[in-house]
Amino acid sequence: MVLTGTLGLALIGALSSLLLSRTSKHFVNHTDEVVDAIDRLLPQTQCAQCGYPGCKPYAAAIADGEAINKCPPGGDDTISALADLLGRKVTGLDPSCRKASVATDEQVIAVIREEECIGCTLCIKACPVDAIVGAAQLMHTVIQSECTGCELCLPPCPVDCIDLHPLAMQPPHTVSPPASGFECIRCGLCEEVCPRDLLPQDLYWYRDSPSKLESLELDQCIECRRCDRACPSHIPLTDFFRSAKLEKQQQIGQANRAQHTLARYEHHLERQVASSQLVRQRPSTDEKASLLDAIKQKRR
Repeated sequence: MVLTGTLGLALIGALSSLLLSRTSKHFVNHTDEVVDAIDRLLPQTQCAQCGYPGCKPYAAAIADGEAINKCPPGGDDTISALADLLGRKVTGLDPSCRKASVATDEQVIAVIREEECIGCTLCIKACPVDAIVGAAQLMHTVIQSECTGCELCLPPCPVDCIDLHPLAMQPPHTVSPPASGFECIRCGLCEEVCPRDLLPQDLYWYRDSPSKLESLELDQCIECRRCDRACPSHIPLTDFFRSAKLEKQQQIGQANRAQHTLARYEHHLERQVASSQLVRQRPSTDEKASLLDAIKQKRR
């Protein structure tokens, strides 16, 4: 009887262990998927203004219940996207996360006053995306195209020779088509004259729906303006199409830049780990004594 009871308890324990193991794997995978989904919505500037060392740690914290309003670079758009993903309430940006040196929402980059740089390399070590180049006791400089304006290089600089300057970029190009006194009457004349066999009137009607424009092949429009001339309502159709295409290009460019910055950040972390593993530790006093004894014995 005792043996049977022992075997029964052992069997129950084994089954419970297997069930817990599988359940834990399920929840770990589920959590990882949530973290990845949150991370994809973050701007990948790795600026640490949220209080975490990078976007991925902040994404993990959000998955664990952290507030979604601590990302200044992402702003209201990112907060809204996170709220939609997680089913949370949209709130304003947490003012405690915005650094005092950032007076406006304008994108900035770091600029080193090179004549004052002493070549200490401290800013190089602090940059999360390796946007600063230089060598010890030599002048450093910032690669403007890689800098995210995170400001992490400012505190380590012992001579305060790093400034933040507005990013020299053209403002997003938008097209404001002239107002038309008439609306589309769906006469179909624009479709008849389109050299690419598109549906200009549908492109106009769904101009604010990116997914619909994708299915209607907006990118195939060559902006020949034949539809404009054929339109009896005098609607500047081409201007609407051009505006939608430019907005799409800007979104793709922002996504590519975020992905590129994330790759540089991950490479930076890998290089830091590799460098720490290569650092040779100084031998202790006992190790020195043992080494000297070994050398003396070989000489005898």
